[in-house]
Amino acid sequence: MAQEEGQRIDPEITCHEVVQWASAYLDDHVGDERKRQIALHLAICAGCETYMKQIAMVRDLMGMLPRERDVSPDLQRLQRAFGERSRRP
Repeated sequence: MAQEEGQRIDPEITCHEVVQWASAYLDDHVGDERKRQIALHLAICAGCETYMKQIAMVRDLMGMLPRERDVSPDLQRLQRAFGERSRRP
C-alpha cells in the first residue's frame, strides 16, 4: 500500500489506519509524511506500538525460516515408494 503522489494526508492518524499501514510502514513503502504520522502515533499509543512490534517480530521470524528446498524427482519417487510400501497390509 505505497503512498501515491498528491494523496491528501490528514495531520492525525487513527489506530485503525496504523493497522492498515503496518506492513507498508515496516517495509518502508510509505512516504515521509505518512511515516512521520505513524511514528508520532506509535510514540503516544502503547497499543499500536505493541501491535507494530508484534508484526515486526512475526515478519522477522518468518524470514528466519528455512526456504522450501527443491526436491529432486528421484527423492520424490523414493518418498512415494516408501509411502506406498508402508500402507501395504
